[in-house]
Amino acid sequence: MRLSSAPWLQGLLLCTTLMVAAFASVVHATPITLHDPRIAAFVGQAQQGPFDTPVLVTGYPEFTGVFGSSSVGLANPYLAASVAAYFANGGFYLYVVRTAGADDASLIGVDGGPGARTGLQALRGQDAVGMVAVPGSVSHAVQNAMIALCESMGDRIAILDPVSATDVNAVTAQRVSLVSTNGYAALYFPWVQAAPLGVSQTLPPSAFAAGVMARTSPAVSPTGSLSTVSGFSLAINTTLDGTLNSAGICSLRQFAGPTFQVWGARTIASNVDYQYIAVRRMAACIEASVRRGTTWCLTQPNDATLWAQLTTDITTFMQTLFAGGWFKGTTANQAYLVQCGTTTMTAQDLADGKTNMLVGFAPLRAAEYVLTSITQQRPSATGVAPGSPRFSFAVPRPNPAHGVTTLAFTLPRESAVTLKIFDAAGRLMRTLAQGEQWSAGAHEVAWDGRDEGGRSAASGTYLARIESASGSRSQRVLWVH
Repeated sequence: MRLSSAPWLQGLLLCTTLMVAAFASVVHATPITLHDPRIAAFVGQAQQGPFDTPVLVTGYPEFTGVFGSSSVGLANPYLAASVAAYFANGGFYLYVVRTAGADDASLIGVDGGPGARTGLQALRGQDAVGMVAVPGSVSHAVQNAMIALCESMGDRIAILDPVSATDVNAVTAQRVSLVSTNGYAALYFPWVQAAPLGVSQTLPPSAFAAGVMARTSPAVSPTGSLSTVSGFSLAINTTLDGTLNSAGICSLRQFAGPTFQVWGARTIASNVDYQYIAVRRMAACIEASVRRGTTWCLTQPNDATLWAQLTTDITTFMQTLFAGGWFKGTTANQAYLVQCGTTTMTAQDLADGKTNMLVGFAPLRAAEYVLTSITQQRPSATGVAPGSPRFSFAVPRPNPAHGVTTLAFTLPRESAVTLKIFDAAGRLMRTLAQGEQWSAGAHEVAWDGRDEGGRSAASGTYLARIESASGSRSQRVLWVH
């Protein structure tokens, strides 16, 4: 890892490394290390290389050694040039997933579990990813799949390309159609005239934005100058920039010099806490770091001793970030908070085997705290026999090739189950189960994308909700036909 290229991360990892000695005397605790947000993942077509397998490359020459440099004959020819643009603009590491085609089904892929994932779904096995792009793909279904992936993983952000290189109204309509309440996506506009491979061409902006994001601390807005760029497909003035900014569209602008910059830094969030990319990235980094760094607690008694140790561990981690300049405030009390104990867990939580941790921080851009809750769930709890499965609802697995989306859930005990599909407006689309008795264990139900009247649903994102004696769960469902 070339840590010297990113001094802000070098300092944080150095501080985190020093934490090891402090925890050496603790039997069960392990230091919490920072989730690296710099690594991007691109999905698209290439002339050669393995299909549907994330391959890590550290530069454009390494990419061409695996996937080739030619884009001749490809339905989506933008991957190679986008990889070059990413590294030219500050990219450090990049996972590349080659797909068999540029159609929605190939790009979205199928989640058949470890070893059987394709397209975007192949990135579910890569914990290190902080950004996801499908350069040049402006399909609504694909972009919804990107958002769904990032929301379900919780540690990455989707970087979206605009449907038009010049039409502001079309891009504004695109923005309105995209939904991510907590800002797991950002939409950039316009397209870019650049020569990352030595020949000027019009390219989608996602790779340029990803490069800038990779070189920027999560605590800071990912804006700045672009390399290999000679212009944009549309000149954006201050008035138009204000309009785009209000709509949640990130603009790319030319200034005197000339200099070419990523200027906008907003997500598509409706939740104002996450309207800035920096806040979304910070929260994702912190949650992923704490979640992965506290799994050891699942083998410990869920008592005051554990809660005190978790509070100490997380506080030390947050203090490291505070020292690195991540938060607003002159004191730790102003900058962040950490809670774990009776204030974060109810009697029912304890009976269910949950350890809830609450982490808050004051981002540099906003005045109020942003709160994130992390839960570690034990596999057995009061009322459930040891070794029995816990109630869970897995991320639905779309399979466009077979015209179904599989809903998988696990019941800890025999129970009456109701399973329904709702559209984005909350209207009931389909009842797949109504009070049916199901045995304990794992179950799968296939939805064929039809509503109660047998009509085929439009491609898009829906909501599945399951209710049983063990509780209720909801999951976003991607439907593609």
